[in-house]
Amino acid sequence: MLVASIHRDHRNISRLLKLLSKKLTAIQQERPVNYSLIKDTVSYLQEYAEKYHHPKEDLIYHYYLQHYPDSEGVARLDDEHEALAGLTAEFADTVDMILMDAVIPLDLFANKLNRFVGCQKEHLDLEEKTILPVLEQTLTTEDWEYLQTQWEEEDIDPLFGEQVADRFKELSAALKGP
Repeated sequence: MLVASIHRDHRNISRLLKLLSKKLTAIQQERPVNYSLIKDTVSYLQEYAEKYHHPKEDLIYHYYLQHYPDSEGVARLDDEHEALAGLTAEFADTVDMILMDAVIPLDLFANKLNRFVGCQKEHLDLEEKTILPVLEQTLTTEDWEYLQTQWEEEDIDPLFGEQVADRFKELSAALKGP
């Protein structure tokens, strides 16, 4: 079911944000950090969240807006998704520069990482605590059945799916922890 997959994606993204928060703490304590894990996390968010997760949410949100009054500000999620995509691209560029040995002050990078994680968490909280509960209470079984027929994308998650893509194996191992 669509809404269950959105909740699952949110739990998975939260795990990634916790990993990034640990990296932020390590940077702030001037401990060594594996920047390629940060890069992999951002790449996953760009590839999976922006190409599969957000379009899935947008399908539901747009349907809701067409059929129900927008008392909870669901319409602003389009703008939030666009802003998050921009923030993610900007942060990805910064990580790429570090991986290409560009000199970026650690405090500047830490601020960008902190902002990135904070904005992502705020967005997840908005959806989980405000928007999704309204959708789940408002949309009928028939609405959900219709929406399911409209989602034709094959949902193959390259990190949390049955088969972890080779390029995300190190990130997958890091999420499992020591």
